[in-house]
Amino acid sequence: MTKPATPRLRVRRRPPPAPASYRRRNLTLAALVLLTGVGASVFGFQFGQSALEDVSAPKSALGDARKPLGKSKGLLKEAQILGSLTTMPDPSDTLTEDQLLEQQEDLAAEDTSEAKIRLGTAVSDENVTFTLDSVAWRGSNLVLQVGLQNKSFHPARFIYSPAFNLLVITDDQGKPVRTFSEGLPGELPADRELYKGTIQISASDIDKAQALSLSLADYPDRELQFLVDTIPIPPAPPR
Repeated sequence: MTKPATPRLRVRRRPPPAPASYRRRNLTLAALVLLTGVGASVFGFQFGQSALEDVSAPKSALGDARKPLGKSKGLLKEAQILGSLTTMPDPSDTLTEDQLLEQQEDLAAEDTSEAKIRLGTAVSDENVTFTLDSVAWRGSNLVLQVGLQNKSFHPARFIYSPAFNLLVITDDQGKPVRTFSEGLPGELPADRELYKGTIQISASDIDKAQALSLSLADYPDRELQFLVDTIPIPPAPPR
């Protein structure tokens, strides 16, 4: 039988020590880096200090009247604190856009000028009511303040146009006039709310008229019919 080979041990030799010249070079580089950092810090401090020479702290308008902290004679009373607070408006008191519009219409309804006539006419058909509140001049247009209210159980639709005789306004000679409506709903819900709007007529179309007649029907069934005759026209304001 052959004998197993005897393993050989390998011994690593220590690396030779670095020459003294390398150590001196490393120390020199470290010293240069340290000196460079110190020099940059000193230069930056001096540069910043020279840049802030003309800058001074703001002077308080109170001057010497300021009192040091911690020398208060006592706590403030709750009434004094509440009295110093500014009262802020309650968000619940803020009016919506519809409420503001309604206020403006109410203020306009209180106008007692000669160029305005209050009517308060109401015409109902199948629990739907058409109201004509007033007639007044606004610039070169005659404005009819009107409203619609639906107390029935079904919504109603309207198209405020002379087409198909849905909204027709004629003068006292039977001549149809052009109209422009604003604010009136096309779909009138059955919510018992009063919806207000205006119907405007140009002054050039009613130059010699003294009264108007109005007819309004729903669309497309024409089951609702509202008729208002002899609507007076107030004297036109001077131009």
